[in-house]
Amino acid sequence: MKKSKYIRDHVSSYGKQISKATNKKFGINNALIIRAVGGDDKALKQIGDMGTTGQRLIAAMPLIRKNLKDYIEGIGDYNEALADIYKTGGREAAKIDKAGGDVSLENTRYSHLTQEYQTKLFTDLEKEYQRHDDAMDVIELQAWIDTQMATVEAKAKLEDISNKPFINQIKADRDYEDKKIKHLLENGSDGDLSLIPKKHFSTNPVVKFWNNVREIFS
Repeated sequence: MKKSKYIRDHVSSYGKQISKATNKKFGINNALIIRAVGGDDKALKQIGDMGTTGQRLIAAMPLIRKNLKDYIEGIGDYNEALADIYKTGGREAAKIDKAGGDVSLENTRYSHLTQEYQTKLFTDLEKEYQRHDDAMDVIELQAWIDTQMATVEAKAKLEDISNKPFINQIKADRDYEDKKIKHLLENGSDGDLSLIPKKHFSTNPVVKFWNNVREIFS
């Protein structure tokens, strides 16, 4: 890439604060622009990608925002209606079940007047067995669900811990690039990149250990 030694910046000195804000908020600075003007491939690709992203956001975001807002409001209305329907259905179903049970009980009593005690005892025993079976099913189901939820929570915590080296590596790489650019800008040809330490979290032996653990839980 040829140096753009003939480019003269006559305005940046009058707007240092806004140029800093532009760089901080949008990643746009004189260095990037000069590199692009000088034919630097990375700078040209970066600016091209930024332009494409901006165009897509301008074109798509209004419709995306409207659609997602409509979706959220629709889901809210749908679930509110379901709740109201099922609450009403539950109350009325309970009335029907109670009425049916009352009729069945009275019919049984009428049909077995001479064997009232035996029939009542048999019914009570059947109810108790059913209640016991249902209670055991509920206890077993709750225990299974609690176990599954605990496993998911443990796996999520493991993922969070095992991802830390990679997240730190991303931050370290970004920090190194920032320091490298600053170092070269400050020192020019006298700069020595070996003076800037590089952190290697993702190659640490601990990462290999965590990857083996993650395979066990996956």
